[in-house]
Order: sequence, then C-alpha cells, then structure tokens
Amino acid sequence: MILSLITLQPTRHSASFASFADICAERYSPYLHQPFRSFSTGGWYSAFKPFHSGVFPFLALDLMIMFRGCTANLFFGHDLLPYSIGDEQPLYLNENIQSQINTIVKELPKKNSGMLYRGYGNRIDIGLNALATLYMEILGSLTEVESGVLRHIRELQFERYQDPTKTKTFGLQKVVAQRLHKSPVAVHKSLRSAKYTLLADTANAMKNMMV
Repeated sequence: MILSLITLQPTRHSASFASFADICAERYSPYLHQPFRSFSTGGWYSAFKPFHSGVFPFLALDLMIMFRGCTANLFFGHDLLPYSIGDEQPLYLNENIQSQINTIVKELPKKNSGMLYRGYGNRIDIGLNALATLYMEILGSLTEVESGVLRHIRELQFERYQDPTKTKTFGLQKVVAQRLHKSPVAVHKSLRSAKYTLLADTANAMKNMMV
C-alpha cells in the first residue's frame, strides 16, 4: 500500500474537506484502499492500492482546483506501509505510522503548497519531486476564474472517460462555455492563462514515471 497524506492551511478549510472526499469517492475509489481519515486538524491520511501511483498528480490537480488560494501539501510514500492489506482491513494509525506521519509533516513546506514523493527509487524520486515543484507552482497561482473553468473541465472529463487521468479537452470547452455563460474563446483563454497544457503534460509525465 502507498501512504498518502494531505494537509491544508489555514485549517478553516477543514470543514469543506468533505466535498473533496466526495470527489475522491466518485473518481478515485477503484484506487483507494479506504477513504481519507483525519490524523490532525487540517490533516488527512489514506492508503492507495499498489500499482496505482499514476493517479496522484490528478488527485493533486482536483485538490488544488477545489482549494484554490489555500496552502496544500501532499505526500505519497511507496515504502512506508505493508505491501498488501486485506480489502476488509482498514488502515488505522498505530504508534509507528503516527510517528512516521509526524516526521513527514515536519518536512513539508509551511508557507507554500507542495507535493512530495518517496520510495520510488532515488533517481525517480528526484525526477518526480522536480516535476512536482513546477506542477504545484502553477496550481498555486490559479485565479478564481481559471479554477472555475478547470473544475468544469475535470467534471466533464470524468463524465466522458470515467478515468480521472484523462486530460483531453476536445469537445468540452464549448460545454463549459455554455455552463458558465461565456464564449468558447473566453474559456480557451482561461485554459491558456492557467497553463493547462503544461499542467496536463506534467501530470502525464509524472504518471509515466511511476507506471
């Protein structure tokens, strides 16, 4: 299993984490061993099934769209949990796991959003974390308008492909324009200013490094 941590600051966003949990239930349940559980105020943990690391950049995308302007940190550790846990056996925080989480949280940035990978091998970790720095920098700069457009794009992508890792926008921009009562040109400009193509390419590059 792969240990996954999410922290949000300021902690007032904690109350709305349930909305993100609903997105996870809809889009990521085939990959999750269990829903995210709270380990502290503003902090949640879960376990992902082996061989499904490729969904992590897209999970981060959905999180950062929802919590725009919030300082969010994500951690994905491939070498911290037993390889396999029975489907009916939820992961609870014992003293050892809680100690690991406390150590990891101390390493996460306090003022900036970030995403940290560990346990994929030294060279792959270095590559993933370099791409993650670029990725989270772009996501952290999204405007309210850009986030609104991306939220609808992501909803439509999942409706069409039933796969949260699909990033194509062909045929979807017109639908978003109708939903938001904007012109297709305005939607296209928002995607361009959000650097969506770069985001999608970076997410897929990270996915390909892990699969």
